[in-house]
Amino acid sequence: MHLEINDNTRLIDIQQAFSNFYPFLSICFYKGHHEIYEPSEYTNLIDPYKTIGEIKKTHISTLLEIQPWYKVKDVEKEFQDRIGLSAQVFKKEKDSWEQTTGLDNISIKDLNILGRNSSDEFIVVDYDETFE
Repeated sequence: MHLEINDNTRLIDIQQAFSNFYPFLSICFYKGHHEIYEPSEYTNLIDPYKTIGEIKKTHISTLLEIQPWYKVKDVEKEFQDRIGLSAQVFKKEKDSWEQTTGLDNISIKDLNILGRNSSDEFIVVDYDETFE
């Protein structure tokens, strides 16, 4: 996946493009930096309707590449290094979204599969009840 990002790009546009490509993942942007395996604080969440130009003082125009084999930590680092934004990837977990703090070494593709599997309506929880 390729994201063309400039001063007029809204965070919501980045989020939608990311989720269109990885439907069981989401990405959010925060003020401040977090380390690998650390969560981001909800109070530092940046309004997704802001543009890059409203957030960053330096002008940005770049093409960001996110490949399926990139690890979560690499995707988050790419946003930090190239755009100066602290990103946090979230995974779909049944009916909610969870930060991937313990899964930073997993590829985006595999994480998307984990999200899909946890959201699968056809998973049978109690097999034991049907067997004698």
